Amino acid sequence: MKSTSTNNRFAVIDNPTDEEMKEFEKRFDSYNMEQTNGEYNSPEEWLSLVLRDKNGNIVGGIQTSTLFWAQYLEVLWVDERFRRLGYGRDLIEEAERLARENGCLASQTYTFSWQGGNFYQAVGYKLIATYDGYVEEIKEYILSKPLHKPVESRRSDPIRFKVSKDNSEESKKIVQKGLGKNFDDNVADILKRYPHLSIGLIIKNQDGKVIGGLSGYSSLGTMNIASIWVDEKYRNKGYGKDLMVYAEKVAKERECISLQSACFTFQNLDFMFNYGFEPYGLSDVYPKGEKEYYLIKRFKKDQI
Repeated sequence: MKSTSTNNRFAVIDNPTDEEMKEFEKRFDSYNMEQTNGEYNSPEEWLSLVLRDKNGNIVGGIQTSTLFWAQYLEVLWVDERFRRLGYGRDLIEEAERLARENGCLASQTYTFSWQGGNFYQAVGYKLIATYDGYVEEIKEYILSKPLHKPVESRRSDPIRFKVSKDNSEESKKIVQKGLGKNFDDNVADILKRYPHLSIGLIIKNQDGKVIGGLSGYSSLGTMNIASIWVDEKYRNKGYGKDLMVYAEKVAKERECISLQSACFTFQNLDFMFNYGFEPYGLSDVYPKGEKEYYLIKRFKKDQI
């Protein structure tokens, strides 16, 4: 299925193949790498740490990614039986230590209002933005911590569970399942009405070449635009707007109340502002003075 082409314009396609989406993502990453002298994905992709009890069972874990010399805490989970014992701090501090060794300038995370906003601030993270574009007054907090100052290591305690690297798929699933239970316990009913659904759009020219695309997902009543790109040859011709208009239409069909995105200063910030996004915060931890803006576009009630 695709939108109708008019005036010889190329249409937005909403059911692209896996190969077409991979081509879009490759071109999007290539653009970002060019803009950052090859440093966009530095220093590494993912790190997975686990917390094991004395019997070797996984009772916690943390998974991180890095982007442009900043670490992102993507998944953090500790078994309910072992919370408030400092194990969350142990996992974060080990992730920070490894990130610092790899040259990361800061550690950042996103956390929902029913999760660990106060906990992250207690371990040194500063609140830099609050996103309030979800349904049911759910909020998402973005927090950041510079990594220029090493944390003073605590004495080794043989009684405490140990943190270790474990990149096996089995361990990752255990940790992710633990975090998933947190969502089930707090927002299961809301997720039934506003489920996590992906979106992938592309535009192809007359030769079948991918010249633009958009990817993201909707969840809890907001549509997150994760990436949008148009080939340089076809920019300033309205194709970026075509992609965004189509994504907004899908968002409203899914009963979303807003669009969410993030954009670096070396990307398409003016385009996002012109389309109606407004900043609700920013991070300035990146090299060479680059900033990342957190953006929201709210839908008017009569548009939903």
